Amino acid sequence: MRITALVRTCSALWAAPPALGLVLFYFYVSFSRDYEFTRGDIAYALEIVSFVLDPLYALAYATASCLAAWESGRTKRAGVWASAPARNRYAVAAQALLPVLVLAWSMLVLPVGLGLLGEGTAFTPDCVPLLSMALFVTAAHGVIGFAVGLVVPRLIAAPLLAMTVFYGVASSASSGEHMWPRHVSGAFSSVLAFGERTTWTALAPHFLFAGGIALGVALLGVTARNRAIRAAVPVIACGVALTGTLTAYGIAKDWGHTAPLSIGHARMTCVGSAPRVCVPAAGGAEPAKARADAEAVLTGLASAGVRVARPTTISDSVVNGVHPRPSTRSTWWLPLTTSQREATTRYQVLSQAVRFPCASTTDEVASRSATLWAAGNIGEQRRYLKGQREELAQFDNGAEVIALIQERVAKVRRSSAAAQASWYEGELARACGDTRRSGGT
Repeated sequence: MRITALVRTCSALWAAPPALGLVLFYFYVSFSRDYEFTRGDIAYALEIVSFVLDPLYALAYATASCLAAWESGRTKRAGVWASAPARNRYAVAAQALLPVLVLAWSMLVLPVGLGLLGEGTAFTPDCVPLLSMALFVTAAHGVIGFAVGLVVPRLIAAPLLAMTVFYGVASSASSGEHMWPRHVSGAFSSVLAFGERTTWTALAPHFLFAGGIALGVALLGVTARNRAIRAAVPVIACGVALTGTLTAYGIAKDWGHTAPLSIGHARMTCVGSAPRVCVPAAGGAEPAKARADAEAVLTGLASAGVRVARPTTISDSVVNGVHPRPSTRSTWWLPLTTSQREATTRYQVLSQAVRFPCASTTDEVASRSATLWAAGNIGEQRRYLKGQREELAQFDNGAEVIALIQERVAKVRRSSAAAQASWYEGELARACGDTRRSGGT
């Protein structure tokens, strides 16, 4: 059959306007309206692609499954299988499926292209695994739908598959106690932030679940003259389908809400040493300026007599996506790109430079007093007090706490530099519950 005739008679032609129209509507609602409120600090192609695809997986899969079932029923009704016994059965199926898959793939690729174009961001190799998974699962649903349409009347199979697939994929995102359905459904479990990448391990259950079932039903079309082989085909097909689904379940059954991700993927620009300051090249931040701010804080505290263990590296935490890494004595993770835009880099460095000798403080007055005193030594007292007022506004005694810590710091400011440094060390200890080392009241 010629391509033009195939397209003209295929259900994908009349289904294209409503299908693409619905996709563009979803794109307008979910991306054009909402993305500006959720986008990260740095433009990231994989974030855009994952955000665009998030509401479209179920639509594309349901469309492929539904139309494939309709097409297989149409070929069966037209007597194609009986009138062309010499033709390869898979070639006939592939020809019938091609327009359906082109439409379903367009439902994914078109909005992705529009999203990247609208944000002025180029498609990158990091986006290939996620988009490939979506396209593969779409094709798998097409194969499954085609097989169902050969045994179930198309008037029943098409709408039933459309509803079942759409609901099954869309509802998997809200899995209750068991999270594994969301990790095998073909709908990736999260929108990826800057620096995050999907791993092939995270995508494998999607490939295995849909691909295993699709390959299993495809094997049922194998014809053989040998009776033993014909008898073995259904067994092999079931074995393949079960192997794929059980392997996918085995991989994902212990995962939580989000599939395993790889973080820290960004080209970094670094300057200096002890500390070596690194920022993403794509964010527009100036590492030299960030290092100068860090040096100003460390030097200012040292001049006031504070013993600060200099970190080896200060790196931008934005590369970790939404999975923060805890800072250590040698490596500090700070939001350098964001803080440089907001002129708060010194304040962010201060948050790491004031280190308590315990994991969590018990005396909040002492901890706030120590931090306020340190902030005053580097010119960040106003910013710290503003943040404290906002934080303590929810408590009835918030204003009293602010007044108390200001009074304590004002009192110690009248002492010598050595006495102030000693008081600061005592406040750090007192904040952790060690009153023996307190330098004041």
